[in-house]
This record gives sequence, C-alpha cells and structure tokens, in this order.
Amino acid sequence: MGQQYSRLRQRRNADRLRDLAPRRTSGHEEPLPNLDYQTLWNALNNVAAYIDRHGGNVTVIAVGGAVNTIHLRSRNATHDVDFFNNQLTVNDYELLIRGARDAVRRDRRLTEEWFNNRTIFFIPQERRNELTEETLLIHEVIFRAAGLTVLAAPWQYSFSCKVDRLSGGGLNSARSYDLDDAVQYIHRYLLQRCIRQVNKSTVRGWFVHYQLQWTHANETVIARVNAAYRAKFHVGYDVIV
Repeated sequence: MGQQYSRLRQRRNADRLRDLAPRRTSGHEEPLPNLDYQTLWNALNNVAAYIDRHGGNVTVIAVGGAVNTIHLRSRNATHDVDFFNNQLTVNDYELLIRGARDAVRRDRRLTEEWFNNRTIFFIPQERRNELTEETLLIHEVIFRAAGLTVLAAPWQYSFSCKVDRLSGGGLNSARSYDLDDAVQYIHRYLLQRCIRQVNKSTVRGWFVHYQLQWTHANETVIARVNAAYRAKFHVGYDVIV
C-alpha cells in the first residue's frame, strides 16, 4: 500500500513538472528578455497573494535570469523565472500553477511560460534533494511575501552551470550574458565565504559533484572568467587559481 502511494505521488509530481515546464516551439530557443525588475516583482507578488488566499505557503529555488534581474540587479530583464524544489507536494504544485496563471490574467505582458521549473530536468535526479537541502540551509532570499518565498540556488551550482554552458556542455548554446553571469556568481560565492580566491581544484570538484564534464574547454573559460572578473571588480589577481 505504501509503495503504491509513493509511486502514485511520483507520477502526480511528474505531471505537475510537465505542467510547469515551458513548451518549446520552433524559432523560440532564446525568448526576448522582456520581464524587468518591476514586472517580475509584481508577478511574484501576484503568485504569492494567490497562494496565500488559498491557505498555502510555498518556497521555490530560482536559477538564472530571475536571480540576476531581481537579486543581483546585473541584468535589466529576463524572459522567465526558472525554479526547482525537490520537496514540493502535489498541492504546492497546484497552487504554483494556478498562481502563475492568475498572474498572467493580471498582467498580459507575462507569457504562459513565464514561471516554470524546466531546470529540474537538468539536475541529476540523485542530486535534486541534496541541492534543495543545501539551498534551504543557506537561505539566500531573493523574494518573500505571504504565501511565497524565492531563494537563490547555491552560487557554486549556478557558476558551474554557466561555465559548463560556456564550455559547450549541455543542450543549450552559450548566451551573450553567460560570462558576466559567471563572474557575478563566483563573486557572490567569494563574498558569502569572506574569501578572495578559490582553487581550481575546488571548481573541478563542483563539476564532479554536479555530474558535469570537465574538459580542456573549461580551462579556457576559467581564464576568461578571471580576466572578466579583474576588469569588472578592478582587482589585480585571478580569483580562480
């Protein structure tokens, strides 16, 4: 009986994942970044208000452009809020889906896919719960209102994903903003730990941990990150050594 319930819950959660994953269409691999800080803030407030009205309280973990636009303010806009949380219940998913749709009804600038959890499919299944627990422990809040809290994913995870994409890994090609994102993420990692530099062996360890492939191309990208970091923050040393 318990095993049957567990399998049923997994199937329902998988259905919720599909409901919140964006539907890709030909010619729309890189949507225009049209959601600025205020638009995103208002939209998240609308989701939070919907969840709160229905007696819920949900925490999600954001990655990518939403973190840069809302929290770091290093981008003017993004095209969606990409999130995960491996501990969400079926009811949590239902509230998020309905809240996101309610936000669209209130602001027609939002597309059907503005709030999605497609990123979960890029996280190895055996790492999803661990990454969720780590984020909840660090608890770096980028948005909070009654009903909804949005946390930033661990900086070393976000940094590793950016370096991986810049190196040609993964399914998506590198974006024009990826290098600056990587610099922002490693900067936040260093600030969080009150250190100035991190060993390259540590970075390679992140890749192993998150099951990303380290190649010769990564060495070139790390050199680009060091150069961009020196230029952006006016330091005379490499941050990855």
